[in-house]
This record gives sequence, structure tokens and C-alpha cells, in this order.
Amino acid sequence: MVCEYRSRKGLYDWETHIDVMPSIRSFLVSLLAGFVHAGTLIGVALTLGYSIGPSEYTILGVGWRYGGLIVVAAVPVWLALRYRIVAPLVALVVTTGYVLGMELTPPGPTFRDVAELERLAEPTSIIVVENGLYIARYMLNASVWTVGFLFLGLVEYTVRTEWKRLPAVPSPISLISIPASRKQAVSIATIGGVLHSAVMLWFSLRLGFTVSGDFGWLLYVGSTLGMWLLAAVPLYLLVRHLVVAPATLLTAFILLDVQAEFTASPEDPHALYFGAWFLYLGILLIVAGIEFGVRQLQAK
Repeated sequence: MVCEYRSRKGLYDWETHIDVMPSIRSFLVSLLAGFVHAGTLIGVALTLGYSIGPSEYTILGVGWRYGGLIVVAAVPVWLALRYRIVAPLVALVVTTGYVLGMELTPPGPTFRDVAELERLAEPTSIIVVENGLYIARYMLNASVWTVGFLFLGLVEYTVRTEWKRLPAVPSPISLISIPASRKQAVSIATIGGVLHSAVMLWFSLRLGFTVSGDFGWLLYVGSTLGMWLLAAVPLYLLVRHLVVAPATLLTAFILLDVQAEFTASPEDPHALYFGAWFLYLGILLIVAGIEFGVRQLQAK
């Protein structure tokens, strides 16, 4: 039987020892912050002349784009309010500030017809945007940013739980004990790997990453499995053995990869990240070995 204590301040569950009302309040506030975040960016984009209104997309397209802007802000805000994990929120503020700054400061977005660029006699109605599209790309790639922010939060949670020199997280996450048991670590690594592989596969398809040849699909399958392995290994080392550097570096890889899409160029770093994942995995394993070796020396 669950015993509940009711007071004017909220609801306390004596079986799980969780303050129910603060968790609900944190969720609602973070959701509101997500809507404000999405509304602000979409409003600025429409003011600048971008065609990203609801009528431009299908219902699924609206949900993916607008919902992405909501979730990418709601998750860091919720982590900050519920568990006092602040690194994802700082990363969100920096990223959103960068996007708005690039859109609103000179030179700003310039819309030009292809006919003007190619010196054609008749307009083509095909518009090229120069010095812009930051909000549009942020909106479209919000799922990748969200995964990066989640991994960043997990790194901070682990570090603050184990390193006594840093302030501890006041509200521990009940589903994640640090150090985690082997079973729990495998579950966390598996889920994190699935999230990483799913968004990176989608990211590759969206960017038009193609492989020629009859067996090109094998590279897609292999790279998707590689994306899972690339995230699962450092996350397992993080929560099970408290090896922090590989997961931190993985998070940096993710955020730098998606950040590069703000200024799209022929030298797309994601093709290397997705196609040559084993190089990145090798780097992470080397870093893990170095951190483990340093710890062994310090223990002597």
C-alpha cells in the first residue's frame, strides 16, 4: 500500500520517497520553456522572411520541426529544474544565442533568385539564402542537438556524483546509480547507443549521404551498427567504471558534428563521422586507456 502525505506544499510518496508535485511542476515549467523557445525562434524566422510557417509542411513535418524546437529546450530546462544538472542548459543557451546572433546581426540573411546569381534573363523562383538558414537548420536538426545535450547531462551527473570536489546533485536520478551495476550499465549503454545510431542515421539520410555500388547498403548497415557501438562503449565505461573522458569526447564529437551544419560546405564532417566511425571509436578507446593509466599511477 502506498502511503501519501498531503500538505499545502505538495504531495509526498512514502514508498518511492519522491516529491510528486515538484516533479510535475518541473515538467510543466520545462514544457513551457520549450514552447517559448520554439515560438521565439519561429517568430524571428518568420519576421526575417523564412518560409517555415505551418502551411509549408505536412502535419508530420510541423510536428517534427516545431516539436524538435520544443524538446531541445525542454530537456535541458527539466534537467536543471529537477536534478540541478546545468551543463545542458548552458549549452542550450550558448547554441540558441549563437543562432539568434547570426540571424539578427549584420550581414543577416539575404534572399536571392538563382537567376541573379547565374545571370539568367528570367527569374526562376528558386531562392538562395546567403548568410542565413541558422534557425531552419537548428529546427531541422534539433533531435541531434537533444541527444548531445542528454549525453552532456549524463557526463555531468556522473562527475558530480563521484567527484567530491564538485557539488553533488541534490536530487539523484532513481534509475541511474553511480557506479551502475553491470546490468544497469548495459541498459544505459544500449539505450544511449540506440538513440545515437537512430539520429545519426536520420542525419545522414537528410544530408543525402550516398554510397555508390551494389553493396552500398552494407555500408549503411555497418555504419548504423558502428554508431551504436560508438556511443554504447563510452557510456558503459562512464556509468560502470567512471571513465569520464571518452563520453565527454563523444559528446563533443556529436555537438561539433551538428554545429558544422550551420555553415554547410562540400567538406561535410558528418560523412567522415558516419562512414569512418571506427576511427572515432579508436580515439575514444585510446583516451579511455590514457585515463585509466593515469588513475592507476595516481593510485600507487
